Amino acid sequence: MKCLSVTKDQNGLSGIVQLNIDDIAFLEFDSRSGKIFIHTIDNNIFYTVGSLKYWTEVLNNTGYRFFVADRNNSVHIDNIVEMNGFLKVAYFERNRTENSRQCTMSKSGYKEVSQLLHIRKSSAVYT
Repeated sequence: MKCLSVTKDQNGLSGIVQLNIDDIAFLEFDSRSGKIFIHTIDNNIFYTVGSLKYWTEVLNNTGYRFFVADRNNSVHIDNIVEMNGFLKVAYFERNRTENSRQCTMSKSGYKEVSQLLHIRKSSAVYT
């Protein structure tokens, strides 16, 4: 199990915790704070610093498959279970609630993520 050292709050008051990389749904760059919000498949949010491009590169070079799907989001390809072509979003759980995470994508990002899912013969559902 590979982990990232992250914080549970934006200001680091909770100290460092270890987050299993397999549990990451997507990374979101927040331009107001300059931080990366790390959304997990179980609907938690953790925080780190750096650029979206940097963390996508680091995670990909560690053996994971992340893709910058729009200017603020990098999606974990292997955790996508559903793609919505109309809204251009990826979902990470089949039985969604109002609290479920979704990753927005640009039109071109959606197209490229769809191709990556097709290449790996994903069981993701398209709606």
